[in-house]
Amino acid sequence: MAKVVSTAAVPPRNRVSFWTETVSDTFVELDCRAGNGRESIDGEIAVQSLASLDLARVRASAQSVHRTPAAIDASSDDYYLVGMQTEGSCLVTQDGRAAAIHNGGFALYDTTRPYSLLLTDHFEQLVIRLPRTALERHLPEAARLTALAVNADPGAARLLVNTVQFLANDTDALSPDVALSVSQGVEHLIVAGLGGLTRGVADADRFSRRKLVQTHILENLGDESLSIKSIARELHLSPSSVHRAFAADGETVMGWVWQQRLHRIRETLLTGKYGGTLTDLFLTWGFSDPAHFSRAFRQRYGHAPSELLQPTTEAPSTRPSTH
Repeated sequence: MAKVVSTAAVPPRNRVSFWTETVSDTFVELDCRAGNGRESIDGEIAVQSLASLDLARVRASAQSVHRTPAAIDASSDDYYLVGMQTEGSCLVTQDGRAAAIHNGGFALYDTTRPYSLLLTDHFEQLVIRLPRTALERHLPEAARLTALAVNADPGAARLLVNTVQFLANDTDALSPDVALSVSQGVEHLIVAGLGGLTRGVADADRFSRRKLVQTHILENLGDESLSIKSIARELHLSPSSVHRAFAADGETVMGWVWQQRLHRIRETLLTGKYGGTLTDLFLTWGFSDPAHFSRAFRQRYGHAPSELLQPTTEAPSTRPSTH
C-alpha cells in the first residue's frame, strides 16, 4: 500500500519546511521554495516501492525545487530520477540544458549533479527513483541525457506514463517475482524513450558542457588555484569531461584560462587609466610567476606588457608655499 503524506493538516506557516522535509525523505535532499508569489506549498505525495524502483505520485501547488552542491556534498545518494508530467508543466534545468515537459512527457535528472525544477500551479508528476547502476546497465550514456524532454507520443513515453499511472495506484498485489519483472519492464521503457535522444546529443552536449565550464572559469578567473581538478569538483564533472569539452576544438582548458587572463590584463592596460604595477595586475588575474606572465604576454601579443604601462606622473606638491 502506498504511503501518503499531505500538507493538509499542517499550519500554513510551517508547510514549506514540512514539504521540503517530505520531498527530501522521498527522493534526495532538496530545497523547495513556494512559487507564484505564494508563501506556502500545498501538496500530497504517495510513495510505494517496486523491486529496486520507488514510484511516487506528487500533486502540489507551484514551486521550484533545487538540488544544491552543498546537499550533494553532504550525501552519498546515487540515483536517477525520471519525472513524468501528467498535469501542468515542469521546466527541468541541469548541466546547462533546460527541458520543458508537459502532459505525458518525461525527462531524466541525475541526483549527483545540481539541477532545478520549476513547476506550475496545480501540477501532478509521477516520479521514478532508480539506482544509477540499474539505468546505466542498459544505457551507459544516461548521464549525457539529463534535462532533455521525451515528448508524449504514441511510443515509449506514452507506454511508460500509462504503465506507471497504473502501478502508482497499487503494487501490493504483485508477488516479488512479478514485481521484479515489472520493474525491469519499466526500466526498459525508460531506456527506449531516452534512447531516441542519443542521436545528435554528443555535439550539443559537448557545446553545453563547454559553456558551463567557460562560465565557471570566467567567474573565477582571478583565482590562482583554478585548475581542471577544481573546475571538475565545483561543477560535479569528471576531469576527463572537462578536458573533452575543449579538446574537440583543438584547445586545452588551461590554455583557454591563460588566454582569458592575458586578455583581461591587456584590456586593463589599454584603457590608459591603470595606475598600479604590473605585479599587482598579473597577481589580480591569477598569475603567480612574473617570468611566465611576461613570456606568455609577449608570445601572444608580440611585445612586452610594460610597453602598455602608462608612466606615472608625480603628484603635485601639497606643501604650503614658503613665500
